Amino acid sequence: MATDPSSNMQAELPRDFNIKLYKYFTCVILEGKTVMTKVVQQIYASLPSSKNGTVPLRDYLRGELKWKETEMKGVFTKLYIHLLNTEVMSTSFKMDISLACRLLPKVFEDVYGKLSKECKKSIEDVKHMRNKFSHAMEPEESIDMKSEICKLQNMYENIYNGVGTAIDYNFSEDSDATKNTLTMVLDSTLIEDVELYQKNLEEFKKEVSHRLLIEGRKELQDYYSKLRVVNPCTWMLQGDRDIEKDNVSKYYIEKIYTPLKIKSKCRGAECEIDTKNLLTTTMLKRKNKYIIPNGLLLNGLAGCGKTSLCRYILHDWRTKGKEIDALEDMNFVFLVEARSVRSKNLKDFLTEQMLPSTLEKLKNEKIDLIPMLLDMRVLFLIDGFDEASKDTKNVIKDIFARFNKKSEHRILITTRPEFLEEVGILLEVHNFEYIIVKVYGFDENGIKSFTEKVFKEALHNNPEKYVNDEKRKFLEYLNGRGRILNNQLYLPLTLALLIHLWIHDKDKEKKQKRIESVTNCTTLYFQLFSLCKDKVIERLIFKEKHVDMKTINGVLLFIGQTAWNMMTKDHVPVIITPEEKKKIEDECKRKHVEEIEIMSAFLECECDDNQDSKEILNYSFLHKVQMEYLAAEFLADRVKNGRLEEVKALKSWHGYYQVIVFLVGHLALSRELDRQSDLIFDLVDKADIRGIDFDFWWKFLVEAERNTKVAKIIANKRLPETHWELVYDETNENLVSGLELLGTIPVKIESIKIEVNNSMDPYNIKDMYKLMKDLKYHLKHRNKHNPLFTELHFWRHYNIDGRCNKHSNDFVKTLQPWGHLTNLTGSLGDQEEGSELLNYCFKLKTIIVRLCTLKTVKNLHTSLKKIHRTVRKLRITLDMSPGSVDPANFPSLTFRGDLLIHIPGIKDENKEWVVATVKSLSRGSGCDHLELDNSELSYDSVVYLLKNLTHVVIDKLTVGTLFDITLKMKLAVEEMENDTHIRVNWLG
Repeated sequence: MATDPSSNMQAELPRDFNIKLYKYFTCVILEGKTVMTKVVQQIYASLPSSKNGTVPLRDYLRGELKWKETEMKGVFTKLYIHLLNTEVMSTSFKMDISLACRLLPKVFEDVYGKLSKECKKSIEDVKHMRNKFSHAMEPEESIDMKSEICKLQNMYENIYNGVGTAIDYNFSEDSDATKNTLTMVLDSTLIEDVELYQKNLEEFKKEVSHRLLIEGRKELQDYYSKLRVVNPCTWMLQGDRDIEKDNVSKYYIEKIYTPLKIKSKCRGAECEIDTKNLLTTTMLKRKNKYIIPNGLLLNGLAGCGKTSLCRYILHDWRTKGKEIDALEDMNFVFLVEARSVRSKNLKDFLTEQMLPSTLEKLKNEKIDLIPMLLDMRVLFLIDGFDEASKDTKNVIKDIFARFNKKSEHRILITTRPEFLEEVGILLEVHNFEYIIVKVYGFDENGIKSFTEKVFKEALHNNPEKYVNDEKRKFLEYLNGRGRILNNQLYLPLTLALLIHLWIHDKDKEKKQKRIESVTNCTTLYFQLFSLCKDKVIERLIFKEKHVDMKTINGVLLFIGQTAWNMMTKDHVPVIITPEEKKKIEDECKRKHVEEIEIMSAFLECECDDNQDSKEILNYSFLHKVQMEYLAAEFLADRVKNGRLEEVKALKSWHGYYQVIVFLVGHLALSRELDRQSDLIFDLVDKADIRGIDFDFWWKFLVEAERNTKVAKIIANKRLPETHWELVYDETNENLVSGLELLGTIPVKIESIKIEVNNSMDPYNIKDMYKLMKDLKYHLKHRNKHNPLFTELHFWRHYNIDGRCNKHSNDFVKTLQPWGHLTNLTGSLGDQEEGSELLNYCFKLKTIIVRLCTLKTVKNLHTSLKKIHRTVRKLRITLDMSPGSVDPANFPSLTFRGDLLIHIPGIKDENKEWVVATVKSLSRGSGCDHLELDNSELSYDSVVYLLKNLTHVVIDKLTVGTLFDITLKMKLAVEEMENDTHIRVNWLG
């Protein structure tokens, strides 16, 4: 080893390198190449047909595996094609880590199948560390050498041991040599041979994998830097001289992104996911353990923030941030923006849209891109499946088919709820491990935080006092009149548009009128476009040009017609095709207006960088919601003028729900809805909207401005006539929307079922309790003479797992006086003596409740004395510490039906308490079923219970115990059934 001081030695290194990176290079790249080459050589030598490794690899591949020359070139790049004719066992046979990892499963499939999980994982990890070195060559990357080399040592040892076991070969000498090399390099302060190091480094830089990583990442990062601006009003701001001057329009994702409310089911409950943990969440259960899923299927309403989340992920990856765990480990992150895909397959998409410059630089290598990406850690962000054309879906299917084998391949796909089933089927067809994640938009804190950020950015040139005053006034508006928008305010897109309307309308009088007229989505967009049209006229006056409002309205309707034509044909959504663009240009000429003045005001406009000659502008709708709004405005104009060709031409309106809703809004605005209601409901029939889709019907009614005629039609002809079932579902808002409808329209139903599954506490469902509480004001015609028979099922309140400490009392009270309770599932809290909750529930048939105190048991006892004639089933869970209550104090629960007592967590020392408690509670009528789950009961204790509960437990005893109950013991218990008449059911 050289004896020069390390400081002198450092001067001879490349300027952007240091001793730490030299060590990493030596241990990962050089030693990794040595390890992988040795195991490949010995595996090859172990194959009988290789004749101890003397047969050239080309002959083996051609003769044994029947590979063609094209297949070989697809695996062996230009840099390594010579290995096909090199003697495999010679010292000159050295292969890159990536190539070795590619060969193992392809060429040595039988041996690879015998490798242990630890060995295979270590092979993948070594490959990842090799790829990570390409990231590390960038100056800002830092490496903890001791930690990294320690990991490497374990990986190399796993590889040697795993391969050695599979082929019966002893790698101990090689393993020891590798350990010594790693230790020596880690401890060294000098470089043994600078010249050799530089030579090896230059050779590494020539490797295709490295060049692909360096060039490809840079190209993607440059592209993603252009996606930082996430202003939803770009189409309204382009060309505005005031805004251009103030630079107001540039809302950068890193400055305004606000964490969204994101949830998924886990361990039987709905759990919130922090954005930071999005890629590391372990919510998928497989083989009794929770794992990180390969796929995340994000669904949410239009405008809930799905696209902004994708942009935030891109920003964090591009800047090597730490905001999202595991993101920095991704070699590549590919954005598949469904609306922008122009290719018909994955290969063309990656080549033409993602990495065109990189692949041009590597064209002489004739690389096969997808197999190389399969050897890397890749994340696909597929944004807007609901906007995907047929060709785009083929690209997405191609991704699912190819990148579904390894844990390092991840996919995050976003869609609207109505496309959730279609995406789920595609993922399952391709054997993807995935979880469904619901994006709700903002919570209350999110609304405030987002508002503060946007006001700060939008008004950054104004005095701080002015900014704070405007922000305060806006938040006051949201908490006052703005509440009429209800759940729409929680959608980032709606909130951003409302803020835009507030900030950029300089005419105070007009602004007040505009803001006050916003009552739903249609009126919000209507006022935004009204503002935009005013600004277009203002801008043209400034340029000494004149266009009247009628002309602008005409062009805007034509753009709406373009939107409708694109939506009903198999065009790429959102991006305006050259054919449609030409039609708009011709329309502008016909109306004597400049295309650029109008198009840039209402559409997204960008210059085509691929054109060699004159500058060509391309236009697109900013998002599908804008497209749907404009299409609906065009259709509304046609309907008002009796021109129904476009409306009637479409046989099926399935998938056009939002267009229908906006169409209703436009007709309501123009006072045409009463006259056109039959037509609208015909379209609903063609869209196959189900009567139980309460969420759709509530949105429909809101956009209809709660039109009386429409409300009656919905109540009498569209919704279920006698019985409603409002069940909480993470994928929609059916329960809350159903309650809204119940309090708004004149329905004549006889009964209703309200059910919230175990994943959610009903108190956490926004507005649910308030809506139920307010029903007494809306259902005044309902009373004891004309009640609404009601079932309440709150499983989170009842179940012990994921225990909720809240009780269901308040929800039961909301039924007075309009509802008669028929079935109850939940938890009962303490009640005042004489005012027991169930005293007057004379129609109550089934009670399934969790009881936490002696007082609640006594409350139930009191109520049963009054209502016992109708109750047919009572199941109680005693959620209290065994022995905490004297069994003699428990009152009897007497009625005419079946009694089930559930007591979890019992131990051997509690068996006497259980017997006494069951006897007290079932005194006089007996207990049909006793359930003792999650217990620690021995065989002897179970026998004790059977003997002492004979003639008390009438039918069945269910036992779930941690003790090992043998088959012999179970058979012995079965023999006791003849004497005890109690069937024993063993859990687990």
